Order: sequence, then C-alpha cells, then structure tokens
Amino acid sequence: MEVKAMNKCNVCKELQLGMLDGCDPRYQALIDSRKNIIYESRDFVVLPSLGPLNDSHVMIVPKLHINNFSVVPESKLAQVREILSALSTYMTLKYGRTLVFFESGAGVQSNHSGGCIVHAHIHCVYESEEFERRLFEEVDFQEGGGSWYVNADSDQGYVWYMDSKGKTFLCNNPQLPSQFLRYVYSMSAGDIRFWNWRRHNNYEGVLKVIECYKDILRA
Repeated sequence: MEVKAMNKCNVCKELQLGMLDGCDPRYQALIDSRKNIIYESRDFVVLPSLGPLNDSHVMIVPKLHINNFSVVPESKLAQVREILSALSTYMTLKYGRTLVFFESGAGVQSNHSGGCIVHAHIHCVYESEEFERRLFEEVDFQEGGGSWYVNADSDQGYVWYMDSKGKTFLCNNPQLPSQFLRYVYSMSAGDIRFWNWRRHNNYEGVLKVIECYKDILRA
C-alpha cells in the first residue's frame, strides 16, 4: 500500500494505523480493542458502518487500499462471496431476516458513484422492498451475470447491487451525489437522522450492530 493512500484514507487509517480522524472517542476505543472487527478473512474485514442505518449495517472492505471491487481478482472475490454468504446465513438463521448488498464503486479517474470514501466497501443492510423500489427508480441498472463485475467501469465508477436472492445489478457512471444510496435507504425507512455518517457517527447504533453480529463466528 502506498503511504500517501494510507494517510488520506479513513479506512486505511482504521485498519493499518489503528486510528480514525474525527470519530467518536468511544469508537476509537473499539478500534484499540479490535472490537470493530466483526468478521475477517485473509484479505477482507467486516466493519460496522459509522452512522449505521440500522443494526444490520456493516461494510465489507479490503485490507489493502483499492478504489473498488471490480479490480479485485476473481480468486480473491471468492472470499467476498463467502463473507456475503456467511452474513446472509447468520442473519436468516438467527433473526429470520434477509440482507441486500450494494457498492458505490469509486472510479480511478472520476467518482460519480455516490460513494464518499475512495476505499472499496460493500454495504450490507436488511432487505427493504421500498428501498429497492426507490433505488431502481433512481438508478438505470442492468442485470448482471455470474461474474459480478465483468462490465463494470473501474475508471468512471459504478453502482452495484445484490438482492436477497443473490441476483446482481450494475450501473456504470451513474452521476450520483455523495452518500446517495444511504440517503435513499434512510428515506425508505422513514428515518433520515443518520444518513450522513460524517455528521452523525451514531456510536450507540454501532454498539447495536456489534451486538447483532456478536455470534457470527460461532454460527
């Protein structure tokens, strides 16, 4: 990893330096104790999202700095598939709930994907029919195939979505503002208090996320 990227990227700071600028000091204590790591594989970790939208809201992130998941080799994407499957299975067995996943893939040359952090991260949240309806009204998705990112534009950015049945959808260069998908999800739930994580870290919500997934390693 380039030192320059580490110094600028909050995710890299959290994972590699053990610090995070501007976060609630109580979250820094979670980092210090590694309680922020919900699940881990060789190359990826699952973290609670700051400003979680509900107690299911986690992010799958690579340990090393990359802009988006479309540049991840297929051999490493196998780990991501296993993580998504583990999260979904756990949530269904323990809570009887289903999950969906989405990524605002930041482009290398420009970023109009709706993401606000240029470090690849896939959001995981409870399935919401209203969110999916609004999302598909706003984004011109094309149904994907067996290979998630075969047509993804890693230079200009994209939005990627996986529904609860494992079907994937992709839209290149969607021209979305920062944190747009978080906002749509919040609007769908009728609660927009925490859509902007930079303003509201929602530490109490983070603790609920950690509690929600506390038994996943034993599932």
